[in-house]
Amino acid sequence: MIQAAQSAVAAKDTLRHISETERGERARRAAAGALVLRVVELAATEAPDEFTLRRAQAEVAGLEKSAEKSILLRALRVLEEGAPAARLSASMVSYACELEKTRRLPEADAAITLALALDEGSGATALHAARLARKMGDRQRALVLYCAARDLDVANGQIARLAEVGEAVVSDDAERRLGRVIRRALRAGDAESAAVGLEERAALRRAAGDKAGAARDLCVATVRYTDPVDRARAAHELAGAALSLGDADAARQALLVALAWGDAPQKDHARSRLHTLSRDLGDQVGTRRWRSFQRPSLVSLSAYRPKPVTRSALAPRLLAWRESLGERAAS
Repeated sequence: MIQAAQSAVAAKDTLRHISETERGERARRAAAGALVLRVVELAATEAPDEFTLRRAQAEVAGLEKSAEKSILLRALRVLEEGAPAARLSASMVSYACELEKTRRLPEADAAITLALALDEGSGATALHAARLARKMGDRQRALVLYCAARDLDVANGQIARLAEVGEAVVSDDAERRLGRVIRRALRAGDAESAAVGLEERAALRRAAGDKAGAARDLCVATVRYTDPVDRARAAHELAGAALSLGDADAARQALLVALAWGDAPQKDHARSRLHTLSRDLGDQVGTRRWRSFQRPSLVSLSAYRPKPVTRSALAPRLLAWRESLGERAAS
């Protein structure tokens, strides 16, 4: 547990530094998180401190109601029960996920590094740590962690394939390597990993100015995803790519996919974007249909001024796929 204790010290110091340099709610949350990690550090060295535990509980209880507060309280309960390190690691992974959602990447990176130290045999945790390192621009550490995640998946399953996607993204020949990884995933029958690879390649192509190639990759990724939230996210990205090409029909079909498969915020955003698209196209029927009197959780802006196209390469494929899914659901 020496490595876990050292990681806990480093993570605690990161959060404490943020609490001292930031202001407001972020500083309070970082201070509470630092106290929780102090308790983890003491537990890792087998020297639990009742006073520090109670102080951490009081600090976390004083935070505003949030998912982060619930996760920290759950972690403290795990510590109080003296549960195995794997359970504590799972709590730290949940904490890192919540921090990542709110774009607090330094705190998330500190939490996931500690989670990996607590459960060194977890390929999923190593994969998450690699993705965070990549997001923070640490290419070399991301590559090391992707390799570790792949090696930990001795069965060469989905974690290994997703790690290969990550390795390809941080390589010098990312687009070509992603193509090989996508084909291997498809041969293995792993549609999810193939879709992740397609989404990553789309981002590379769009950054390089290949808007049509990015749109094609996102179209296939939307179809390949089996998780509804992932499918809706890719559909929203596809709508943006289609609009950048001036393909309003494909954008509409993509937003209808997001409306059918997304979670509540994704569906609200799809309705808002459909309303904006209809308004920009002068479609009065669509404008009335998608108009909402509720305040949207996300604001839809017209980044592009779409024009109706005489022929869309993507819209017919998306329409046929949506109709086939509808027929399957009805049968």
